Amino acid sequence: MSVLKEQRRRFGPKRAEGSYLGAKSEVTRRLGLDGVDVRILQAVQEDCRTPLETIARKLGIPKSTVHYRIHRLEQTGVIEHYFAKVNATKLGKDYLVVVLVRAKYGPHYHERIGKKFAVIPGIWAIYYVLGDNDFVLLVRANDREDYMRILEKISSMPDIERTSTQVVAKVIKEDPRIMSTMHAGINYGMNPKKRPGP
Repeated sequence: MSVLKEQRRRFGPKRAEGSYLGAKSEVTRRLGLDGVDVRILQAVQEDCRTPLETIARKLGIPKSTVHYRIHRLEQTGVIEHYFAKVNATKLGKDYLVVVLVRAKYGPHYHERIGKKFAVIPGIWAIYYVLGDNDFVLLVRANDREDYMRILEKISSMPDIERTSTQVVAKVIKEDPRIMSTMHAGINYGMNPKKRPGP
């Protein structure tokens, strides 16, 4: 059963139509994507080594359309890079820490300090946030001693007022695939039987 049919059954035709089209138009307006683009992105993020023929067959569209759409997504910056997801634990980087940082306020301080964080090995994510803290850092280290060396580099910066360490006991979810976090039930108006343009 399609998503739209299911929503019609649960909520009635008028409400279902509005809900379905509203979600579709929001994604299209915000990202400039149609149903074909979304399905291609989902396939590529699932496994970027998937042959174009396989994607085309799965979506029911020509291989040339898949090639053109992927190239356009690359050119417009929607697809930035292709990379392998490496198991950090198997490489010994299984000491995962969230570090909350408060820094001294000043003109463009978040950019200046952020660049200093970016060159410290072990820090793999840096977020400038609003609230009691200024930065959230995600750190991977070999063990506690390795992390303490990283923390020392952070704390010794003159612009840092204080840090708070939170050691991750267990990773519940960690998925960098943007498309996997979008509503799985919405097909974004794509009709696999209808062949879209390039």
